[in-house]
Amino acid sequence: MIDLKGERNRLSISQAQFAELSQIPQYKLSGYEHKKQNLSEEELAQIKDTLQKIENKTLVVRRKKRICKHVYGSSIMVQRPRRHYAQTHRNEEYRHLLAELSYRFKHAQGTTPTAISFFAGCGGLCYGIKAAGFHIVGVNELVKAYRDIYELNFGNTSFLSNDIRDIGTEELDAILEKYPNIDLLAGGPPCQGFSLAGKRDVKDDRNTLFQYYLKIAQYIRPKIILMENVKLLTSMKNDTGGLVKDDIIRTFTEIGYTGSFFIVNAKNYGVPQNRERVFFIGVRKDLNMAPSIPDILRNKEKGLYTKEYFSFGDATSDLEYLESGECAANDRYHKAVNHPEHVLRWLVDVPQGKSAHENADPGLRPPSGYNTTYKRQVWDEPAATITTNFNMISGCNNVHPIATRALTIREAMRIQSFPDDFILSGKEGDIRTVIGNAVPPLLAYEIAKYLKAYYSLI
Repeated sequence: MIDLKGERNRLSISQAQFAELSQIPQYKLSGYEHKKQNLSEEELAQIKDTLQKIENKTLVVRRKKRICKHVYGSSIMVQRPRRHYAQTHRNEEYRHLLAELSYRFKHAQGTTPTAISFFAGCGGLCYGIKAAGFHIVGVNELVKAYRDIYELNFGNTSFLSNDIRDIGTEELDAILEKYPNIDLLAGGPPCQGFSLAGKRDVKDDRNTLFQYYLKIAQYIRPKIILMENVKLLTSMKNDTGGLVKDDIIRTFTEIGYTGSFFIVNAKNYGVPQNRERVFFIGVRKDLNMAPSIPDILRNKEKGLYTKEYFSFGDATSDLEYLESGECAANDRYHKAVNHPEHVLRWLVDVPQGKSAHENADPGLRPPSGYNTTYKRQVWDEPAATITTNFNMISGCNNVHPIATRALTIREAMRIQSFPDDFILSGKEGDIRTVIGNAVPPLLAYEIAKYLKAYYSLI
């Protein structure tokens, strides 16, 4: 076992620099240093040889990061026959499903059952809740750009104070006076403090927002509490070393609810995306019922499915084919980012499901990153998780399966199960953020529909 990290530190060389000198992909070096990946005898010999050459000064270490001049024009794409894709046989079925979801959302009527939503974003969770027949009587969202999108789609909205920490009893009493028996309290405190994509900082103020959320639940006393977050919340520790999930369940008990959590993958509920999340369910104790969520609707792997998973192609194959820098004729949100020429060269011949870091030619490998970056998705499988940076071709699993570019806003919307008539507004950066953070409306609909029926919320 070579102490590679120790040797690099001794020689004052970064992991990216060592990857370039040794011609071993950086993601492999990272996995080896963290004891998560073994290297072949040949690769270990290459590491020893590279260290020796650096020691003997026969290899020169570049002290500046390799920078490629950004040249646009996509000449590499012009040199190749233009690719294309055909509409999948289930694309029409999926679009019909979204149209039905939109119809249920637009024609939802009645004043019961009632729901209040916090951390609403652009309304992904609320969209499914309303489509399932709930009357949303109060909403909270901190960011104005997100509230604007929400209001465009939900119409006359009763917004509470922007910051949940500012919501007082007067605001809640005003709702309870008109709707004294709230059926569902739903929301998802920001996941940035919990996700491995962030720093998972136990002192991040956002990590304790669930406490404010459950204090409001204690005051309102809804029949059901629903809280969504990233799966990694289940392993997040608090500042005393305990698990945050245990804090949540304990708080459920303290305020008079029976609580449990469920790991859910959106692909099992009709969403064309491999997206794992955790749902905490709290049931008011006087209902004498255990927390529960709907059975898996689609599970190809176990043979317990009603239909196979919807795929990336099922979600997007009717959309106009685009390459880097191109825009659809009649859809402003189906527009591809214009990527630098050298990045397109790295990726143009990368097969589906593979990364440019796996290219046989070291000159066509990115100088830094991991085996999930600069990686193509797979056309006939559920898409990888849509994140807030899906427009970055260097991000995780952001490369289109067939075209050589990152995903468009429209493709991300489809994969997240937002109907095409969902209205967007504001800066594209804000739009990408709310799409990436949203609960897929179709998943929200299936869960809300189940809660409504199972707990007789009528």
